[in-house]
Amino acid sequence: QAGPRSIEFCGGTHVSSLGEIGPVKITSETSIGSNIRRLEAVAGTGLIDRLRSVEDRIVEASDALGVPVEDLIDAVRKRIEEAKSSKALIAELRRQLAASAAGDLIDDAVDNKLVAEVAAGTRDEVRDLAVSLRDKGLDAVVLISSPGGKGVAVASATKVGGDLNAGELIGEAMKLLGGGGGKGADLATAGGRNVEAIGDAIANVRAKLGI
Repeated sequence: QAGPRSIEFCGGTHVSSLGEIGPVKITSETSIGSNIRRLEAVAGTGLIDRLRSVEDRIVEASDALGVPVEDLIDAVRKRIEEAKSSKALIAELRRQLAASAAGDLIDDAVDNKLVAEVAAGTRDEVRDLAVSLRDKGLDAVVLISSPGGKGVAVASATKVGGDLNAGELIGEAMKLLGGGGGKGADLATAGGRNVEAIGDAIANVRAKLGI
C-alpha cells in the first residue's frame, strides 16, 4: 500500500508496504498487448548496485576527458563541436585535394571522356575526384580505385542532362569486379571485391565509350 492508493507492483513478493521493497527505479516500459504495458524495475540493493555502476561510468568518462564530474556535460558538448568542426575541415580539404588531382588527370581524357585507375584513401575521395573532373567540363568520368588495397571503389560521373548514363556505363564492369550498385543517371558509385579485375573493368568501360 502506497498512501491512499494500491500500487500493485510487488513483483510477486507480496509486501505490505513500499518500505519493505526499498528504493525502486523503473528501467523500461514496453507494450505487450492492446492497452497492456510492461514495466521493468530494479529495487532495494539491486538499485543501489545499479546506481554505483552508473556513478563508476560517469567517473570513468570524466577521467577520460580530464575534467571534474561536474564539468562532464560541458566537456562532452565541447568535444562534439570540435568533432563537427574537424569533420567539416576534412571535407573541405578533401574537396581541395580532389580539385588538385583533377587538374593532373584531365589531360588524360580522350574525346572529352576519362576512364582511369586512381590512388585514393577512401571511396569518398574517388567520388569527389570524379565529380570534380566532370564539373571541369568532361562528358564522362569513370574512376576505379582500391582504397587501402581492400576491395574496389568505382565512381562514374556524366554530364548532367547528357546522353550518357553513369550507372549504365559501369554495369558490366561491376560484374567483372564482383560487386554491384551504382544506378544514378549522372553520378553512380559502387563497390566490388575483385581487385585483380580492375584492368579488365577499365577496358570494358573504355570499349563502351569507344575510347
